[in-house]
Amino acid sequence: MPERASLKHDLAMLGAVAEVGFNPDETVAAQLRLLASKLEALNPTTEPARAAALLRGRWRLLYSNFELQRRTTLANLSFNMLPRTAVEVTELYNEIDPANGVYDNVITLLFEDGSPGTQVMQGAYSVEDDSCIDVRFSDALVMGQGAPVRLAVDTSRIPPLRSEITYLDDSFRLVRGHQGSLYILERLDSAPMLWSRDA
Repeated sequence: MPERASLKHDLAMLGAVAEVGFNPDETVAAQLRLLASKLEALNPTTEPARAAALLRGRWRLLYSNFELQRRTTLANLSFNMLPRTAVEVTELYNEIDPANGVYDNVITLLFEDGSPGTQVMQGAYSVEDDSCIDVRFSDALVMGQGAPVRLAVDTSRIPPLRSEITYLDDSFRLVRGHQGSLYILERLDSAPMLWSRDA
């Protein structure tokens, strides 16, 4: 459908203008909200939370309105599980494998000395209904600057995160989270990179 393709293109372009959300401009954010609503009305997948073949893969975040910070700390990226080491975020991903319920948040980053690293919140998801999933994180992992560090998440103080999948096709996904958060993602590969599980 030409309208759907046009909306996806415009959302990706505006996400780049907003620098994935690191550069929050209210005018751009308003345009993103409007276009997202239009695309959601054209959702071709009736039960997106159960569409395993479409959900499976490696997804890159194109935009989020959830107070992203480019310069932050490992602690802020891991529910305060990891040290307060200063880092600069470069890209953000989801890795989803419905066959075993894997749902990892993956962040590539730079340490203060410029060396690269990766921070992973390892998690699992369960289907709540046709459009919603619950994500529960189990481990915080960081790789780079020495041996990998992995810490178990205190699940008693971090409740499952409810996510509503409002649009899903073979290359694009829109998610609504708590407090009005909006996430726009593109699928880079239909196979998730679960290398983080072996680190």
